[in-house]
Amino acid sequence: MEIDPRQLRHLLAVSRAGSFSKAAETLHISQPALSASIARLEDVVGIRLVERGRHGARLNAAGEILTRHARSIETVLATARWEAASHDRGIAGPLSIGGTPLATASIIPRAVAALTGEGRYTIEIVEGVDEELIARLLRHELDVVISNIGLTDGRPEVTAIPLFHARVVVVVRPGHPLATRRQVSLSDLADALWVLPPEGGAFRMQVEALFTTSGRPFPTNLVQAAPFSVLKELVRQSDAVTVLSDQIVGSELRDGLLVAIPLREKVAPRMFGIHLLRDRQLSPLASRFIDVTRQLAPSFEIRR
Repeated sequence: MEIDPRQLRHLLAVSRAGSFSKAAETLHISQPALSASIARLEDVVGIRLVERGRHGARLNAAGEILTRHARSIETVLATARWEAASHDRGIAGPLSIGGTPLATASIIPRAVAALTGEGRYTIEIVEGVDEELIARLLRHELDVVISNIGLTDGRPEVTAIPLFHARVVVVVRPGHPLATRRQVSLSDLADALWVLPPEGGAFRMQVEALFTTSGRPFPTNLVQAAPFSVLKELVRQSDAVTVLSDQIVGSELRDGLLVAIPLREKVAPRMFGIHLLRDRQLSPLASRFIDVTRQLAPSFEIRR
């Protein structure tokens, strides 16, 4: 016997309300009808999902797993309604694109701009750290994610399409004492004020690994800044240094607002790519965005 999506909706209501009575009120059904629905769901999956007590109802671990899928279904249905209504008005979409700061500062705006002459669209761009974006992709809250490839290894439900490599360089302002150097090492920067992204993201972990493998202590003369626009502006207006990927400061380098200096320490370039849910059928707009992004990818590849 298959799970009835209505029963998942009822379980989600119990999770949100914290009691059968409040959930039943929200669903506009009787409490006995709600209890019977949850009981049938437990019969189908063969395990208990809800623990009742004096203080209400609480989902156990198995119940939380099912509510995660219930939330995904809820999101998919809302998107379906939105897409149908938009199509009726001659608007393609919605398309929700997630990207790390590197992606939102480089390839995503270029790809979206390339689409603007092809019709009327509803597109949302969301910036975040890799793990957060992949979690939202799995919940069907995002259609496409452009971020580091490698984080989804071991997840058969996610497909990754490689796009380009990102190289780490030291970034300073024009006129900085190091700005004319052809190369610098971490030892040259021992006394520098550093500006780095906060802990937790994949790029920050790569920076931490860089210091560890080089045998250098992590900077204590440090400003942690997010978003990246703030980080770059701090570097531009002071003698602070940072390490970033070429692509994230591409426009500032072209305009002469920042200077990039290669690191003497060898840092493996990161591969960036598109992440998709393997079994999710994409809208024509999402498919077109992917095609355009792949066409643009060679122009973002690092120069060797």
